[in-house]
Amino acid sequence: MIRQAALVACVVLAGPILAQEDNTELPKSLKPPSFEIAPEVSGYTYREPGVMKNQGTLYGVAGSYTHRIPRYGDPTRADIDSNDGISWSIIKIEGRVGFGQVEYEGSYMEDDTPLRQSGIDDFLLDVRLMCGLEWRPATRFPDGLYAGIGYRYLSDDSSSQPAGYLRESNYLYLPLGSRADFDLTDNWSLGLTGEFDLLLIGRQISHLEDADPALPEIQNWQWPGYGIRGAVAFRHTSPSLDVAISPFVRYWWIAESDVTEEGYYEPENNTFEYGLSVIFRF
Repeated sequence: MIRQAALVACVVLAGPILAQEDNTELPKSLKPPSFEIAPEVSGYTYREPGVMKNQGTLYGVAGSYTHRIPRYGDPTRADIDSNDGISWSIIKIEGRVGFGQVEYEGSYMEDDTPLRQSGIDDFLLDVRLMCGLEWRPATRFPDGLYAGIGYRYLSDDSSSQPAGYLRESNYLYLPLGSRADFDLTDNWSLGLTGEFDLLLIGRQISHLEDADPALPEIQNWQWPGYGIRGAVAFRHTSPSLDVAISPFVRYWWIAESDVTEEGYYEPENNTFEYGLSVIFRF
């Protein structure tokens, strides 16, 4: 599975790299420090194959701050024929929250009797700190590469339902990504982003005592795992507004956890999310 993940990661990250073409001016994305805020909506599916499925719609907002430091060259130059390179070091802080209700399809733990529930509250938090490089585009190269550290938290709360309980997923991961930008017209541009996320460690907390006071709280470590995400941004830039429409996909696969002394474990799971965000840049 890890070998397959590495192969998919190469494909995802290579997309923006192979797509890059010569440009006569700098992409509009390579600017001084910038803020972004992005309301979004997505379809969300969480599966434990052969065990259960959660499916629903999440609503949320993402935000980021990017600080750019010129490394060499003159950032005001846009002459692609110049021998003077232009490069930036970047530091980016990014966060995202999402919430919504999902439907559960699975079974009771005691006797595997089929169980369907709706109105289960889900909450998602994702925060990341990333560093990278951006430069004047050249043939066969992306406009930026980045890496960093990320923390992803998911709360799935069915405690208000019969036999339901709160589940908390905690994932620490390493994001690795690339980005390419293309100026289509004076005011329109196209951005492509591909990313591979390597799970460093996961911690699953299941509050079984919510379903039955006689049951314990279970904590399991999970590893290995990986995530893949990609986005396309259609951006319009003018003196008064910088906005983009961005379809995206996000995927996670997490391996089966360790087994506790009581015999509890967390099954292998995968998460698929697809949606649309509206990105405002300041």
